[in-house]
Amino acid sequence: MLYFLYISTNYVALGIVLLAGYAVYRAALPRPIAGIPYHKSSAARISGDALAMIKHSHQYGTVFDWMAEQAVALNSPIFQLFLKPFSNPVVFITDPREAQDILLRRTKDFDRSRFFRDVFGGTVPHCHVIQPTNDKFRQGRRLLADTMATPFLNTVAAPLLHRHTLHLMELWRVKNNAAAGHAFWAADDLNYFALDSIWDVAFGSQLNSLAEEAAFLRSISEFDTPTSRDSPINLPKSKVNAAVDSMRILTHGLDVAVTSPVPSLSHRLLTLTPSYRRARSYKERLVQERLDDAKARLIDRITHQATADDLEGITCATDHMVRRESQAARRENRAPDYESRQAKDELFGFLVGGYDTTATTLMWSTKFMADNPRVQSKLRAVLFDTFGGGGENDSSAPPTPEQITGTRIPYLDAVIEEVVRCAQTASSAARMTLHDTQLLGRRIPKGVDVYMLSNGPGYITPNDLNETIPEHARSPSSQETKGRAIPSWASGDIGAFRPERWIKRDEETGVETFDARAGPSMQFGAGLRGCFGKKLAYLEIRILIVLLLWTFELQRVPEELRGHEAFDSLTHKPRKCYLKLKELGRPSVC
Repeated sequence: MLYFLYISTNYVALGIVLLAGYAVYRAALPRPIAGIPYHKSSAARISGDALAMIKHSHQYGTVFDWMAEQAVALNSPIFQLFLKPFSNPVVFITDPREAQDILLRRTKDFDRSRFFRDVFGGTVPHCHVIQPTNDKFRQGRRLLADTMATPFLNTVAAPLLHRHTLHLMELWRVKNNAAAGHAFWAADDLNYFALDSIWDVAFGSQLNSLAEEAAFLRSISEFDTPTSRDSPINLPKSKVNAAVDSMRILTHGLDVAVTSPVPSLSHRLLTLTPSYRRARSYKERLVQERLDDAKARLIDRITHQATADDLEGITCATDHMVRRESQAARRENRAPDYESRQAKDELFGFLVGGYDTTATTLMWSTKFMADNPRVQSKLRAVLFDTFGGGGENDSSAPPTPEQITGTRIPYLDAVIEEVVRCAQTASSAARMTLHDTQLLGRRIPKGVDVYMLSNGPGYITPNDLNETIPEHARSPSSQETKGRAIPSWASGDIGAFRPERWIKRDEETGVETFDARAGPSMQFGAGLRGCFGKKLAYLEIRILIVLLLWTFELQRVPEELRGHEAFDSLTHKPRKCYLKLKELGRPSVC
């Protein structure tokens, strides 16, 4: 009797275990949202679409192009993918018009995606970029709001960016001479340039990475030149300083997080390494020192009869942040808290945000210029005609910061906008549903991430798929603003690099103007949650392109060094970024 009772008990226990295992299995299976296309085979396995995505990533190094391909595979401008067990599906849309509607007008239905918190939360947990749209988000943006105002951009940022661009031109002059007609690797130079620049704008101090690299190369009397003219030269590199090395380690942590299926866990494991802990400690010490410097400058200005509201003596973003906090404390009748965790995270977020994305866009800009000699020659002719004798009426001097920022040049604006469109530095904008809502006629439950892809139909491939959307399926706000929607690109050359698409010509006068609304481009997002540093990024790209084309002709590199293959990390970076230059005889002035 006891034996049978023992056997029965074991069978019951086994049954409970099997039932529990089956329940876990069922819970882990994807739960498709009704009415939205998906891969039927993916819904039948726990891994969903994740394995296919990982396979593509391992093979090509990219993810977002695979996501855009699923719209074509499923023949729908809205689709869902199953990327994590025990999680909601992720919804994707390809339609520019609906994406614009979500970003500009549906802020009560959609807010910041959890993805940003998972990626950036371990590095800048108090920065506004990961906050939902609440008072903390608005307070964080206000701390650095002045840095995107025209007075700061033109009088503080532009001269600094101009100076570092001239340092880059000098480094490339040294490298080009050393290369003796061979192409050289330029991606690291652009990374250092972007870091030197944003560091100076943020903190008012210099890293001198470019100048140190140029001095190092000048100290070498002979280089190992390849025997084949088509082979690139491999130039030696100087050792980077501690600040640059720390930034490299910290941004690598973001790369690890953004490419991981479990971003927060991957980043947390990385923070346990000694190198990361040292880099983070260095960052904390650095930010504190820069805040102390800014406080001292503020006290000095007040001592000399200036007020905290006075812009005189503002030299960097940190000065503006300290000034803002002083104003807020006075209004609220409290002691200023210059060293709050939020202030430090906003400052470091400003640094990171202005570094990697800009460097990547600049890499693509050099490739597009070299690959499109017609555009390069046309723009250079426009610049020479516009600036004439250059700075200070000297025909050999490059245009000044004041000239570059104060002169309207439609074709330059068009080239910059086309670089941004084609670079695909950021291939999507992500939002999360705040409650059950409708999207293109489908019900989307609360808490679902929605990705608006900007690297496929309507942006860089023909818009045919999006044109199948019936008007009644669109949101009421989208239908109401149909007449104000950004028009679609012509399908014939949508994938080509053609800046003229952004130019509008008056048929009567022949005057050409730049049209920022000529067609869809969403690299910086839009609306309240759009990229905070967009104006600064455009300024940096503008100054670099002007001085680069003023100084050099970018020649085509050998076939094996060209190509637009890329890899996805924090941004969409080119795999090949080589330069072959011909100096134009208009020397830059460092």
